[in-house]
Amino acid sequence: MTAAPIEWAAVVLGVSSESVEVGLAKPFSAQQALGKPDKLPASGESPCAWRPAIANNAHGEWIHVGFRQLISVQTIAVGESWNPGAIAKIKLYDEAGKEYIVYENPSPASVPEKARMFVHHIPPTPYKVASLKLELQTAAVPGFNQIDAIGIAAEKIQVPVHIGLLQVTNNNKLSIETLGISINSEYDEIMPVIAPDGNTLYFVRKNHPDNVRNPFLPQLPNDDIWFSERMPNGTWSPAKHMPPPLNNYSHNYVCTALPDNNTLLLANRYLPQGSCIAGVSITRRKNTNEWEFPQALTIIDFYNQSLFSEYFMAANQQTLLMSVQRKDSYGGRDLYVCFKQPNGVWSAPLNLGAQINTAGNEITPILAADNRTLYFATNGKSGYGDMDIYITRRLDDTWQAWSEPLNLGPPINTEDWDASYTIDAQGEYAYLVSYHQSNQGSADLFRLRLAPELRPERVALASGRVLNIKTHQPVAAEIIYTDPINGHLLGTAYTNPETGAYQITLPLRQNYRIRASAKGFFAWEERINLLEKHASDTSLVRDLLLTPLEEGQTIPLHNVFFEQSSATLLPESFSELQHLVSLMQQYPTMQICLEGHTDIEGSPILNMQLSKQRVQSIRQYLIEQGISETRITTEAYGSTRPLTRSRKEADKKLNRRVEFRIVKMQ
Repeated sequence: MTAAPIEWAAVVLGVSSESVEVGLAKPFSAQQALGKPDKLPASGESPCAWRPAIANNAHGEWIHVGFRQLISVQTIAVGESWNPGAIAKIKLYDEAGKEYIVYENPSPASVPEKARMFVHHIPPTPYKVASLKLELQTAAVPGFNQIDAIGIAAEKIQVPVHIGLLQVTNNNKLSIETLGISINSEYDEIMPVIAPDGNTLYFVRKNHPDNVRNPFLPQLPNDDIWFSERMPNGTWSPAKHMPPPLNNYSHNYVCTALPDNNTLLLANRYLPQGSCIAGVSITRRKNTNEWEFPQALTIIDFYNQSLFSEYFMAANQQTLLMSVQRKDSYGGRDLYVCFKQPNGVWSAPLNLGAQINTAGNEITPILAADNRTLYFATNGKSGYGDMDIYITRRLDDTWQAWSEPLNLGPPINTEDWDASYTIDAQGEYAYLVSYHQSNQGSADLFRLRLAPELRPERVALASGRVLNIKTHQPVAAEIIYTDPINGHLLGTAYTNPETGAYQITLPLRQNYRIRASAKGFFAWEERINLLEKHASDTSLVRDLLLTPLEEGQTIPLHNVFFEQSSATLLPESFSELQHLVSLMQQYPTMQICLEGHTDIEGSPILNMQLSKQRVQSIRQYLIEQGISETRITTEAYGSTRPLTRSRKEADKKLNRRVEFRIVKMQ
């Protein structure tokens, strides 16, 4: 027998009945028999397979399906994913609708297998098959009978059922290692979240004596946030209980640790009296050991028809993924995406589409730092256990086009319920929960080094400190990075208020404009070119120096550019100038003097004239943006105040500059 493609059913033409769960229109419907198998090779009831409305129907059940490609047929395949053996008759129909009975079993009965791919071979049909009708004697096989898929092939073939597995070249090197007694205890450790730099692990420890108890019902089970930090020698520090307000007497857990190491996404909405209600919140550091009271995110048209949910914030803090059940869900919980709006509110949840979501449940989404690679768990695709973890990659900016989700395979996926999964920014390690590998029988945390095929695309990790340029003291600042060509916002982050430290992840093959801003300072901009950055060289260190806004202070406009020997502003200057406009709007009494300088080459008279024209050009731009002309004066210095007399081109660029001096603040 030769290998040949199989044509899976593409449309339901009729059905005797189908199960409909309360509130769910799609699970168990006849539509679930279309396409390739979603349950096999596993067995058991699944919302992703067709199930008749009642069990043991004495009148029998049937389904009629059509195919996209009309072919002469030699092989018929029927995926029986639960209680197989009820197939009584198979009928084929040609293009004219003429019926041909090609299989008949007068005495269907239960078979030893819990599930099977029923394969029936026939002589080549002299007609092209347009549709197929499958008839079942469901009373002959007690219980509900489920059909996972129906297919035909033009040749005589076997039809093995494979899990859609991501192929890994060195799978034998994937070995799970325990995180040790510093983290794992006699209590359950679950829901790990690793910081993108791989140095802090947040997790839930259930029912530990140090957890915050409900003062009204202290006997209730309790989940609290704990964390551990990786030591220089690679070991983990003894786990610490997260201080209030992040832990209260409700169930508490971290959804995402953002790359800046100063921002956490938390489950639930925190209430002042020490409890939580459904929702999602964000918190930022007050200092090294304290966190702000979590602030709830506002999401347009948010509701969840399930009792359960998970959330994940992208590394750029502009995209929010969630697992919830809504009116447009394909079945149980689906994966959705929301986008942060300029006013800080999040857009209404957008379903990620049928390539990802099934009639089952899709849960625990994780979007890698490359902003393309998505990991999630589902029970709606062929897998190894009750719930498996899959990988898919976003193909465009619609968030509707995804590569085919592929199973991560063993040892990540097991016969158990596998869902809690987290990776660092480079995807070097995955952190997992396991019961059956625990020494004490409780849930413990493990990690494994990922094969390259399981990893996201590499990103650059940019870090440094934001400092006062005069005092070199740390500044609590917001980091904003944009596209230098169109100015589109690409992401945000925040510094540690005590140390000024920041960290961001930047996908490769793109240029960035990085800006640090803080109240009372002029924003600093840094350009980073990652168009040709190699994946093996992804560590960048940039300290950002902010100039305080004080009378008499002179501040250079580093990113203002003109055409050669001209006063015509180049488009890439407008971002910097808009920051100056915003600053003068924020401080309506501030007055400035624009000061123009050239290099020391050429005619001093022409240099003086050019510097005068350039500052006038900037002044005119500010006036056109609504800044009063009485607040802006100009001075032209030409080549009379060089910063350097070096003739090197890089040094001459230092002399070609525009600065503004703060004449008055109050």
